[in-house]
Amino acid sequence: MTVKELQKEFGNNEKIKKDLDLLLSQSNRCSEILKRLSLNPHIEDEFIDSNVSLDEYVKEIVRSFEEISKKKFIVNVDEFKNKIKTYKSTEVVYGLRNFIGNASKFSNNKIEIFLTSDNKETEIIIRDDGPGFPKDLIDKHKLGEPYIRSASSAGIAKYGLGLGTFIGKTLLEKNYANITFRNSNKEKGAEVLIKWRNKDLLNV
Repeated sequence: MTVKELQKEFGNNEKIKKDLDLLLSQSNRCSEILKRLSLNPHIEDEFIDSNVSLDEYVKEIVRSFEEISKKKFIVNVDEFKNKIKTYKSTEVVYGLRNFIGNASKFSNNKIEIFLTSDNKETEIIIRDDGPGFPKDLIDKHKLGEPYIRSASSAGIAKYGLGLGTFIGKTLLEKNYANITFRNSNKEKGAEVLIKWRNKDLLNV
């Protein structure tokens, strides 16, 4: 049974009406994301027409957000020692854009992005100074799954059902990345860790 059919059948039930409305909006968002990826993947990111390293990916994505946001973006590449050039990847761009965009959306003022690499691994940490991930979702390891539910109804209204995060995580994992979600001990906001083995990154 589709969401629209559920709305017709149960739309007058106030207990589930908000959940159905949210499910429909998130499903529509998911469809739009997939449509953009399949029909016109280069619409926002001209730079992916050339081979680039991950710091170039990140800096270009951050620049696009700085044009529309007054929040402070900090990109730290001090420990980014091994710049591996990769072939253009719309999937990697979307995955990174999703997590950087979420950090911008939920931050109070500041988004920090750290890139580190050595001879074996390359890692990106995206950290914001917002409220962090809901504790029950962190404890149950539910982040990155579609249609998540938090104990807080206000949390669901704010965070949605996790479809964007699910798609971003799936696309990066398809490109050999390992994703970890946690809350920062420093800023108390959310942190997303994206890690590649260098030998896998060469195949992206």
